[in-house]
Amino acid sequence: MTQKNKNIILIIGLLLVTFIAYRYSISKTITVNHQVSTLEKQKDAYESAPTQLAALSNKEKQLDEILKKNNVEGNSLQNNLLKTLNTLSSTSNFTIIAFEEPHVYKDEGSQKTSTTYNFTLQGEYTSLIKVIYALEQTYSFGNIIHSNFEKKKNFRTGKSYLQCTVLLQRLN
Repeated sequence: MTQKNKNIILIIGLLLVTFIAYRYSISKTITVNHQVSTLEKQKDAYESAPTQLAALSNKEKQLDEILKKNNVEGNSLQNNLLKTLNTLSSTSNFTIIAFEEPHVYKDEGSQKTSTTYNFTLQGEYTSLIKVIYALEQTYSFGNIIHSNFEKKKNFRTGKSYLQCTVLLQRLN
């Protein structure tokens, strides 16, 4: 047998031994290692469950406080909206001119209901914009779907004033 044939047999034998070692020991070790890491992740998740529960209960308390702060307690959204507008009117420089009955539309195909609240405010432009912004961003009454600013004149006094008609829609 020549040296070249001995080297070829040696290389083939080495590859065969490497394959057998991988097949029967290394692959099983890698599989067990993956299982161990998965079980450790599950163990960490189970150990962190009480802290997550405490964090969620704290978050629930914070959200309840925010709802109380924004006067969104009770069943009647219309009363809550009117109460909020009255509160905002005492701090801002505007007055509530009209607050119409809400328009309720029920889609028979999807069984969804949308309620649209129509109210008119009078005051300075900046205070009206701040109220609209507060209603849409701070409070959770619904979406402002339309606002119409109209400059009017009182002919008796000769003064002009600004009125804003707002449509606020809530999807149920």
